[in-house]
Amino acid sequence: MTATTSSATVRPSTVFSTEKKKGGAYVLDATCLTALGALGATATASDALDLLSANQKRAHVVSANQIGKASSVEN
Repeated sequence: MTATTSSATVRPSTVFSTEKKKGGAYVLDATCLTALGALGATATASDALDLLSANQKRAHVVSANQIGKASSVEN
């Protein structure tokens, strides 16, 4: 019996989905638009998906009076 090794590519988890009901209709923020515009000829689809995923994560930020797109005027 011989042992073999294989390489693995580890990718960060993503919240990106192209389905509108799962968030595919999020508005691109200025940070995302700038980063997408800066992608060059050697960029991969994975690079673009990482930027879109980060855009969606920013849309779900929790702060004192806000969770995602929901906000409260109560203190």
